[in-house]
Amino acid sequence: MARKLTSRQLLLSILALRYDLSQKEIAAAAGISPNRVHKYLRRGEIKEEVFERLLAAMRCPPAAVQVVTACLEALDALEQEHDLTAEELAGIEAAIRDVALLIREGLTGFALSSREAAAEGYPQARDLPFARQRAGELWGRLKDLPDKIRLEVVRVAGEFQTWALCEKVCEESVREASRSVERAAGLARLAREIGDRVQGPEVWRHRLQGYAAAHEANVLRVTGELQAADTGLAEARKLWHSGADPVGVLDPGRLLHFEAALRRAQRRFDEALALLDEAAVVSHPERALISKGFTLEVMGEYERAIETLLRAHPLIDWEAEPRLGNVLRTNLAFNFCHVSRYGDAAKLLNEARPIAVALGDEIDLIRMAWLEGRIAAGSGRRQEARKLLTEARKGFVARHMGYDVALALLEEAVLLLDEGRTTEVRELSRELTKVFASKGVHREALAALRLFQETAERKEATAELARRVLGYIYKARYDQDLRFTP
Repeated sequence: MARKLTSRQLLLSILALRYDLSQKEIAAAAGISPNRVHKYLRRGEIKEEVFERLLAAMRCPPAAVQVVTACLEALDALEQEHDLTAEELAGIEAAIRDVALLIREGLTGFALSSREAAAEGYPQARDLPFARQRAGELWGRLKDLPDKIRLEVVRVAGEFQTWALCEKVCEESVREASRSVERAAGLARLAREIGDRVQGPEVWRHRLQGYAAAHEANVLRVTGELQAADTGLAEARKLWHSGADPVGVLDPGRLLHFEAALRRAQRRFDEALALLDEAAVVSHPERALISKGFTLEVMGEYERAIETLLRAHPLIDWEAEPRLGNVLRTNLAFNFCHVSRYGDAAKLLNEARPIAVALGDEIDLIRMAWLEGRIAAGSGRRQEARKLLTEARKGFVARHMGYDVALALLEEAVLLLDEGRTTEVRELSRELTKVFASKGVHREALAALRLFQETAERKEATAELARRVLGYIYKARYDQDLRFTP
């Protein structure tokens, strides 16, 4: 039986045939005897050093190596597919080839369209509006592509290697952090990739790289990897402080906000509040006050949170930043619910909803349905509350937002159990299996939810238990070490 060639031997042999190279020619170029070249290409393993010498001797384009390698990997994958028919495999491979051709054409177009040399030097104040407008256009071309393709585009196309696009992608990552951690992480990686390729003075590049790195650390914080987030943020601060930004292009308060959020997650509240006070001095005091209000809410100091959020109200440019205005309204409304000021919460919700509709923000609208459900429940409109909470829960389920699913579900359960409807609660509690599969809910919270589900399954759940688990889940969302006492 003939010996099966290794992937390295196959790669070298195919390239030799494609570029019409004899073993003698390869041997001469590599400085290896023809007999040994023949041996390497026919039997045994090829060590890394020898493989690199033989590959260099081929003098073929680096892209050709990638093409042949991809072909061989596809053949290997084909041998592993035992559950598909020959016709199915042929159809799959034909579709993959068609997609690959489209991707090749797209990346080639991106590369050809960005042949102009990247501008050197610091960004200039006069150029900022155009640069950010252009970044919005570039993001429009990238946003619907898969993560891997986006990364390839920014690697090959110089027009996508700009500070403004890096900044834009960072903003998108922040926005997605409360919606989809996976998307937020992909965007943070993309921002880092862009930042590493931007041209200009080294100190400017360091400042931009530190800015992008901080967004990667922020995603780690959102996923609960607090130690890794701390390490990543330290790296980001080092890059940031070793850099320079003479025109003040990048928000100098952004890293302070991220560090404050991390300290809040670590329950180091005094440090978090101090960092936000510092951020308010260097940029956007209204944003710092909104974050400070949220920190106070997490601390359970709802009256102080309301007072702080009201201080931010006159500082917001409502026309220029409608989304930020809605963040303030909804945060304030949630705090009003905490202190049973449901009328005030409803007024804010009525102001926020048309803005969310105009912005086309589906997730904000789902959260507003949830908030409206809480207001209805607090105001005694139980049937309306259940309908709204069910609507919100289904929206969260569709978007894999596990923690929000759990909160809305428990609020539904409280209303049902107040009426003694244990059978309906048993059916409802089975929806928690979707939460258990979620990546965004930590171990202690899952344990409390499993206890509630098991109790509901036995039809022994009470409204008091549901309220206790609900209160715990609210607190544990921002305190992963908090334990639930049955």
